[in-house]
Amino acid sequence: MNAITRTELAKLTDAELSGLFARITMEVSQAKPRSLEWHYAVISLENIRHEQASRRVVIRPRPRGPGF
Repeated sequence: MNAITRTELAKLTDAELSGLFARITMEVSQAKPRSLEWHYAVISLENIRHEQASRRVVIRPRPRGPGF
């Protein structure tokens, strides 16, 4: 298994990201701790979380009032 990059994840839908996260979480639990597969799975999970977080960014309008 290779680590999944943010570029690869950008092409996926939110539902696909969630499913992939669940699948890789299972792989992490079954992999031998500190093995190469375990490291790649952990890196992939971090990348998925970063991609999901970047899609949740909400731009809030600036407050309007006196002095603005």
